[in-house]
Formats: sequence, C-alpha cells, structure tokens
Amino acid sequence: MATPLHLLLIEDFEDDALMVLRELRRSGYDVTHQRVETAEALASALDSGPWDAIIADYALPRFDALAAFAIVQQRGLDVPFIIVSGQIGEDTAVAAMRAGVHDFLLKDRLSRLGPAVARELREAALRTERRKMQEQLLLSDRLASLGLLAASVAHEINNPLASLMANLDFVLHPLEGATPVSSEQEQALRDCLLCSERIREIVRDIKIFSRPVEKEHGPVDVHRVLDSSLRMAWNHIFHRARIIKDYGAISPVLGSEAPLGQVFLNLLVNAADAIPDGDSTTNEIRVVTRQEGSSHVRVELHDTGRGIPPELRERIFEPFFTTKPVGVGTGLGLAICRRTLNEMGGEMTVESEPGRGTVFHLRLKTAHGDTKKPSQPMPEKLLKQSVLILDDEAVVGRALQRLLQSQCDVLVLVQGREALAQVASGRRFDAILCDLMMPEMSGPRFYEELSRLAPDQARRVIFMTGGAFTDQSRAFLANTGMPCIDKPIEFQRLRSLLASMPAQNAGKESTSKTA
Repeated sequence: MATPLHLLLIEDFEDDALMVLRELRRSGYDVTHQRVETAEALASALDSGPWDAIIADYALPRFDALAAFAIVQQRGLDVPFIIVSGQIGEDTAVAAMRAGVHDFLLKDRLSRLGPAVARELREAALRTERRKMQEQLLLSDRLASLGLLAASVAHEINNPLASLMANLDFVLHPLEGATPVSSEQEQALRDCLLCSERIREIVRDIKIFSRPVEKEHGPVDVHRVLDSSLRMAWNHIFHRARIIKDYGAISPVLGSEAPLGQVFLNLLVNAADAIPDGDSTTNEIRVVTRQEGSSHVRVELHDTGRGIPPELRERIFEPFFTTKPVGVGTGLGLAICRRTLNEMGGEMTVESEPGRGTVFHLRLKTAHGDTKKPSQPMPEKLLKQSVLILDDEAVVGRALQRLLQSQCDVLVLVQGREALAQVASGRRFDAILCDLMMPEMSGPRFYEELSRLAPDQARRVIFMTGGAFTDQSRAFLANTGMPCIDKPIEFQRLRSLLASMPAQNAGKESTSKTA
C-alpha cells in the first residue's frame, strides 16, 4: 500500500517536477503536491500547510533554495527539506548542509530520492517525539516548581494568619471581667475576621492545587473542590461570563482532591477562553452536578462560547493538539484531564456545536462506605489541662495561649530542645501542640526524641501545620497516625482534640506563662 506524501515542490520547470514526482511514486509514495516558483507563492503555500516534505531546485529565476529554506526556518517549521539540482558544486552543497538543509541530490541520480525522503521523514518524526518529551518534562518541572512555590507561600501566610484570627477571636469573645469593646469597634473587628476568613479560603484553595498528585484515592467532596476551582478561575471568568451553579445532592466520589481540582480548573479556564471579553451579562458558564444511580456522579460544565467543530471534537484530547494561538496553550491540558479521570475510574466526553457552546461531561465513581467519622461530643468546658505549645512563631503560640488560658494551664516555647528539657525535668502535659515544620528541630524529629524520652507524652502530641508538607512529613503523619490540625486553627476542632486527651494522674502545677 502506497504511503501518503503531502509534498511542496519548489521548481520552475514542469518536466523536472514530473520527473521528481514519478520517482517518488515509483518508490511507493502516493503523492499530493503543490508546485511554487516564487518566495510569495512559497509563503502562501506554507500558510496552507502542513507539508510532509519540501523538495527544491537549487536555482530559480527569482530566488534560490537557500532563500526558500530561510523562509521555512523563519516560521519555525521542522519539515524535511531536500535540494534536487541539475548541477551543484561541492562548496555550494557544503554551505547548504551547514545551513541545515537535510539532503541534496543531483537530478541525474534520482534513484536516491525515495530512500532519502523515507530517512528524513523518520528523522523528522523522531525529532518531533523528542520535542514533545522535552516540552512535557519542562511543563512537569514548571508545574512542580509552581506547586512548591504555592505551598511555601501558603505556609508563610498561614502562620501570621493563624495568630491574627486567634487574636480577633480572643478580643471578640472576652473573658469574664474584661472591658467590652464598643459596638462600632466590635463591628470593625468582625469585618476584620470576615476578611481573614476570605484569606483563609484563598490559602486553602492554593493548598489544594499545590499538593503533589496523590496516588491513593479516597472520598472527595465534589462541591468543595468545584467551589475552590471556581474561586481560582474567577479573575479569568468574571469579565466574560456569569457563573451559574446548579448543584444537586450527590455522594462523595472516589478520587484525589488536588488532581480533580486541576481538572475542574483547566476546564473552567478553557470555557472562559472560548468566550470573548466584555459580554458577561449574556454569556454564562454553568456547572451542574447530579447523582447517577448509586454508583456514579455526573458533573457537567456548560459554556456559551464559540464551540468546537465536529472534526476537532476528539482531536482536542490528543497530546499537544491545541486550537489556541501559539504561545497560549501547550495542547496538554485536556489530554492530562482525561488521563487523570481515567486513573480515578472516571470518564470524560464532550458535545459541542459551533457558535452555540460546549458541554464537558464528567462521570465519576461514587465512594462507597461511611465518609464521615462520628463527631465527638463537645464538652461545655474543658477540664483544667496542662498544655504545651511548641511553635517557632512566637506570635502563633501567644495567640493560642490567649484562647486557651481560661480553661488550660499553657506553656509556650519556641524551641524543641527547651520542650524536651521540660519533659526531662519531670514535667508532664495533658497535650502538646507542636508545629510540624520548624527550622531548629522539626516536628517529626521532636516526636522521635520525645518517644525515647517519655513515650506517654509522645502519645499526647497534636501537630499543627501551615501547609508546606514535605514527602517525609506526609509519610510521617501517615505512618504514626498522629492528629494534625491546619493553621489557621479552627478552635472548635482544637477543643475537641484536647477533650479527647485523657487526664494525667499526677497533679498539675500552674504553667500559664510564655517562655
């Protein structure tokens, strides 16, 4: 069976062109071609491409093969370019090869043409594959770097935010006998607390998208991940379309939060890109969720954008295929989205009509079994407990101390060595709140030292984190099963964890102070 070959032929003599075509067909190619003779015609033909190969006569009346090759190079095209000439000197041939021309032949030796074209087509395919692999590696490295940067930024924001929110909570809920604030001051403080809550939501969204891909799948709240993705995409969407959320009652799905969020975010950004700027009142992006029997959840993302032509609907899932302008899209987004969903046992399909918008259908497996642990009873008041707070950010420790001091004896320290010295001296605590990531001694290292020194105290550790997880700390928490609470800390959850700690048998001395 003949091999299809879409050929651009730069030749001014019809007979020579026919001779080239005849030799290629004799070599097993089914050739479709276009013949050009000028630079203007060449540029027009390149615009109408793509071409499998270009064969050029060396000398033409108005330009030559090297000028033609320069035009091809200026466009960044990697197409096999072969010179076929009636007469070419050795110096000229060497200059052509140095310029990057792939091969040259004399017209009286055209028997080499078929094998030369076959070789250059193979080489071009290998170069394309290498470029794709390099682009994919660069993209992966860039995404990994962005993820590390996002996690670091989230961690650095969460520490001062934890102190800010704890102090606002302390002022808004004063202890008995404290001077109350005026109503105007209280409203100002509540406004500050609302803004802090918004910052916490933004940081929480960043943390979702900065996590490494989780290999283990568990129950995921689709609406929570969708809301995070919508907030992340909001600045890209709001001047193009209205967002309409049509959420149904659905079960948790089987998957991983971070990859699923990246899928949603990619689809939302694509939907926005398909809608022109400036008409947000008539255009919309609608997000629909529905339960599909007991085994699946369906998520639909509708947009009123320009739509996708029928011949491209499946091609959009091919790696490196993109309909976006050069430099805007890599062509990897939808391919990765579909692969990610397939790895979760899900499916993705698309329906679209040019000029009437697009709908992406996502079908996700339901996570069976109980997904919520029974809530622990919340005592009206904590019994007087002795609590050690270990955090290298002193402002975080002091803020937590203010919140707990009415019900707990609190000691705040900033160095792990000091905390170990307290335990070594015979002091015992009902609970130890320990930051997971500290420069002088990490939380896991402190836990290991404490386990050797006083195993009963190690069982009372509650870790706190601003979100900059390392692979080692993630593995440590998974292996030990120790509780970990995110910063900014939700005080009710902290109270619940403290209430779950058994009381010490030994008497307690008052320790409400800051080291």
